[in-house]
Amino acid sequence: MKNFARLVRFAWPYRVRFGLSLACAVMVALLWSANISAVYPLLKILFYSENCQKWVAERIVTQQTEVRKLDARLEQIKVIQEMGDPTGPALKAHFVVVHKDFEGKRKLAQELERAFNDGIALKGKPGAGNRDKIILQARQADQFVADARLDELKRFSDLLPLEPGTNPLDGRQASLLRERSNASWWLSTYRWTQPKIDRFLPNKGFQTLVLLMVMVITGVAIKGLFLFLQEVLVADVMQLTLFDIRNHFFRRTLALDLSNFSDQGSSELIARFTNDMDSLAQGLNTLLSKVIREPLRAISCLSIALWLNWRLTCLALVLVPVSAMTANRAGQIMKRAVRRSLESMSNIYKILQETFQGIVVVKAFTMERRERRRFFLETKSLYKKSVRVATIDALSDPVLEMLALSTVSIALLAGSYLVLNGTIFLDLGLFKLQLASHRMAIEDLLYLYATLAGISDPVRKMANVHSRIQRAAAAADRICSLMDRQPQVADKPKAARLPRHYKTIEFDQVEFSYNGRDPILRGINLSVKHGETVALVGPNGCGKSTMMSLLTRFWDVEAGSIRIDGHDLRDVQMRSLRSQIGMVIQETILFEDTIANNIAYGNRHANRDAVIAAAKRSYAHQFISAMPDGYETVIGERGLGLSGGQRQRIALARAMLLDPAILILDEATSAVDIQDEALIRKAIEEFSRNRTTFLITHSLGSLQFADRIVLINAGRIESVGTDSELRRSSPLYRRLHEIHFQRESA
Repeated sequence: MKNFARLVRFAWPYRVRFGLSLACAVMVALLWSANISAVYPLLKILFYSENCQKWVAERIVTQQTEVRKLDARLEQIKVIQEMGDPTGPALKAHFVVVHKDFEGKRKLAQELERAFNDGIALKGKPGAGNRDKIILQARQADQFVADARLDELKRFSDLLPLEPGTNPLDGRQASLLRERSNASWWLSTYRWTQPKIDRFLPNKGFQTLVLLMVMVITGVAIKGLFLFLQEVLVADVMQLTLFDIRNHFFRRTLALDLSNFSDQGSSELIARFTNDMDSLAQGLNTLLSKVIREPLRAISCLSIALWLNWRLTCLALVLVPVSAMTANRAGQIMKRAVRRSLESMSNIYKILQETFQGIVVVKAFTMERRERRRFFLETKSLYKKSVRVATIDALSDPVLEMLALSTVSIALLAGSYLVLNGTIFLDLGLFKLQLASHRMAIEDLLYLYATLAGISDPVRKMANVHSRIQRAAAAADRICSLMDRQPQVADKPKAARLPRHYKTIEFDQVEFSYNGRDPILRGINLSVKHGETVALVGPNGCGKSTMMSLLTRFWDVEAGSIRIDGHDLRDVQMRSLRSQIGMVIQETILFEDTIANNIAYGNRHANRDAVIAAAKRSYAHQFISAMPDGYETVIGERGLGLSGGQRQRIALARAMLLDPAILILDEATSAVDIQDEALIRKAIEEFSRNRTTFLITHSLGSLQFADRIVLINAGRIESVGTDSELRRSSPLYRRLHEIHFQRESA
């Protein structure tokens, strides 16, 4: 998860877009909870035919009662302060009077409530139900006020005896004054709203219901707009983040030395740039969208549920820790399973690459059945691993959904008990658990259930979030493991720029091995003057190409040093070194582009005249001009459509256009016919003048224009001299000469 967090930081430059998407997610969450809150007025309309006028009138009555209660409490504090002695008989007598007044009003309110419920007209006059309800509400308000007065006296008695020098009434009085100011503000707001509601809003139940539905539909439409905007902004941020990650990853990969490419293989690299990036993209999209939006939706509904009844809501959340532990455990298993499936996908890329690149060999040796078998076994392995990932993912959904249903069921049973029994306590036998501050009506309970159901929907959508994040985390681990690799061959902090070569190239006691154990070069000593052409010959695997790889600093020597004009290669900038070296290797590498761009690959600022001049010097201009589009002809991947000799001459033109001081030709004519070899040999002989040239070849014709021949055997220089000198002095050279003479004669 640490590596995934590292890659997420690439989104920081786009924080403004993300901030806008976050604002849209907040609006989606608020509108989601607002739409669910429409359940409460809907129930009021259906159960009691209530409308907006009734609702605001009830709010005014409620706030009036609240103001009267607060006034009664403040009045009792004033009485206590005036009496002076907090433990005197006067205060006790006052308490008795207040208690008696409360009991009388409570009994009167209970009697009127029973009569009202039995359908008996209050005050002995049969009349409209609303008039009786108003009388009942007035008596109940008187009871609440008397209860507040008595409660304030009890609160003060609980503080007795008072500590010397303390006066708790001042703080209490200030708190009550703030509450009264707040209640008065709400009362004035409702009174200001009432005439406008009476004038503009419908006063019939059905019309109010229609208005409510229109508001809900409008809210859903606006929510959909904000949801659309959030998804678009998230997609924009996610794609920009991936854009930066891909380019940073590619830059870091290109900075690695050849040993890392040899260890990984191109198929493994392609898998990390494609399949792993796709998994990372899904994780980023989930993180920036669902992980932000769905919790906000759940929190908005949870806030309403806590406001309605925090005790019952907390009881419903007892299974949340179980859900969290379940999701965490499933995520750990998922990450391991995803990592294995990604490795299997990398193997499939490897098989595809090897098969398609070597399709000629596959068909020539009729190995289609073997390759089908390899592909079948690896895809079957991927199938099993992918099914395991899908099984873990599919199992987490019903488990978390069952836990969410259990949560709602707990609230359903407990809330139903309170409503059916008209109580605020849940009787558990040994003790009673208070689950409400007041008796809940059926509409209050159903509203609470609706908000809990509103929580369950985003929770359900979050069920697969953890698995997707774990997939992305596994992919991020694979990406970062390569991204964090440091090249073994790198410039020193203050590496100097290498001046253009003009003097000598020296190999001084050079030793090297690829794996640190089996030496390839042993004590190589060689000095080459500027402008000299040196041919390197010897049996296969003797270290000829390795010497040139060390000269270009694809690897660093393990012992000894290589110096150009007295400068150790490890002390100079690699860019300034390689810009002076032109290479033509046996396996010609051309890119899927125009011929002109392939020739100008090492010098992108070269004009067309320079490109044509290089092609003429490599004797490639004639066949290029004969093509339908000339230099703008697009060649296929790896030079598909060109002969071996044509590809080699284009590669030679590419090296010539660079105008290098050092030219390296590694078996440049080994895979071409006699005619092409003669042209390439002639072009090399002309171009190598006044350049230091290293020629790795087995061709007798190519050896003729070499100033010196260096015979290498088992990683050591065995002999140095001209062709005639080595044929006289070296048995190994004579044997190699005879072998190649016989081959060329044949």
